[in-house]
Amino acid sequence: MGRILKTICFLFLVIDTSFAQLATTSPYSRFGLGDLQGTVFAEYTALGGGVSSLSDEYSINPYNPATYSNIGKNTFLLSLGALHNTVNTQNNSDNYISNNTSFSHLTLAFPFNDKIGMSIGLLPYSNIGYELSSRDEEYNADLLYFGDGGLSTAYLGGAYQLSNNLAFGVNANYLFGGLNRRKKLIYDDNTFLHSRSNSKLNINGLYYQLGLIYDKKFQDEKLFSLALTLTNNSDISVTRSEILETFSYSGTLELIKDTVFDNTENGSITLPQFISVGLTYRDGKRILVIADYRIQDWSEYKMFNESDDLSNSVRSSIGLQYIPEYNSTTQYYKRMAYRLGFSYHNTPLQFYNTQLNEKSISLGFGFPIKRSRTRYDFSLVIGERGTLENNLLKEQFIKFGLSISYDSIWFLKRQYD
Repeated sequence: MGRILKTICFLFLVIDTSFAQLATTSPYSRFGLGDLQGTVFAEYTALGGGVSSLSDEYSINPYNPATYSNIGKNTFLLSLGALHNTVNTQNNSDNYISNNTSFSHLTLAFPFNDKIGMSIGLLPYSNIGYELSSRDEEYNADLLYFGDGGLSTAYLGGAYQLSNNLAFGVNANYLFGGLNRRKKLIYDDNTFLHSRSNSKLNINGLYYQLGLIYDKKFQDEKLFSLALTLTNNSDISVTRSEILETFSYSGTLELIKDTVFDNTENGSITLPQFISVGLTYRDGKRILVIADYRIQDWSEYKMFNESDDLSNSVRSSIGLQYIPEYNSTTQYYKRMAYRLGFSYHNTPLQFYNTQLNEKSISLGFGFPIKRSRTRYDFSLVIGERGTLENNLLKEQFIKFGLSISYDSIWFLKRQYD
C-alpha cells in the first residue's frame, strides 16, 4: 500500500504540472476563463460527453458525486488518461492547423462502507493559448496579442445511499491556476519606443457541486436512472497583476526603457450556477442509452465586478453503448464496449449578436483486460465550432482520448488455514 500511495502522489504532481502546460491554440480562448474543458474521460466523451446519470461500480464519474455510492464493495478504482487535439482554424482567406497533447485526469474512488463512497481527483477546468496580430495603418504599427495558462480543479467528494433507489453526493472543488494575457505595440519606425503589457491572473478558491441519482429497476436487468447535478453562483478569489512598459530592440533583445504602470489588486470572480439533468436506460451490461442536458448562464460571470459579454450556455448530448456479450470466454470482441455519441453546444461566446455553436459526433471502444483488472478506453470526437460569418473564425477539430482504468481489491482480511 505504501508504494501505491507514493505512486499516486507522484502521478498527481506530474499531471498537475501537465495541466499547467495544457495548451490550446484557439483565438476564442482569449475570452472569459478560456476554453472550458468539460468531460475529459475517453469512455464518456465517446458517448457525447453527457454523463450526469451514468453510474457504474467499476467506473469513476466525478461529474455527479452521487455515483460514488455505487462503487463495488472492497473496490479501489484508479483512472488516468491523455488527450490529443488537432484543430484546423480558418477565416475567409486563410487557415492553420495546430496539435496539442496532454494528460487529461487522475481520479481515485473507493467505498467507505456499504452506503458511503468517496472519490478524489484532479481535472482540467479551462486553458488559454493564442497568438493574434493586427495592423494599425494610421500609426504604422503592429498589434500583437498572446495568451497562455490554465485552470485545474482538485476535488474531494462523497456520496450516501439514502435508500435502495436514491443516492446523494457532494464534491468540494478547489479551483486554481494562472492565466496570462500579453500585448505588444511594435512601430515600423525604430526611433519610436515600443510598448508591451502583461495581465496575469492567479485564481484559487472553493466551490461545491451537489448530485442526486434515482434508479428504478423493472423486469429482470432493465434499469432507468434519472440524475441532477448543480452548483450555485460561487465567488473565487483572484489576484490580478498588471504591468505596462516601453522598450526598444537591440537585435532581438527587448530593452526596457520605462515602467509606465505596475499594479496588483485582489478581487473575486463570479462563477455562474451550473445545472445538468440526465437520463440513462440500461439493459443489463449489453445496452446503455444516455441523454444529458446542461445549462450555465455565463452572462452572470464577473471578474472584479466587470462582465465579459458572455451568454447563456446550453449543451445537450445523447450516447449509446453496446457490449455484445459481457462474460464471453471465447471471443474477445464480444466483451468489448462499442460507443457512439452526438452533442450540440451553444457556447458562452457571442460576437456581433452571433452566439457560437459547437457540434460534434463521437465514437469509441472499451478494451477490458480481466487478468490485470484493467480497462483501456479510446475515443474519437469530430466536430466544429464557430462560423465564417461576420469575419469570425471557424474551428474544425479532431480529438483523440485515452483513459486507463484499474480496479483493485483492498481492505480484505487475510484468511489462514
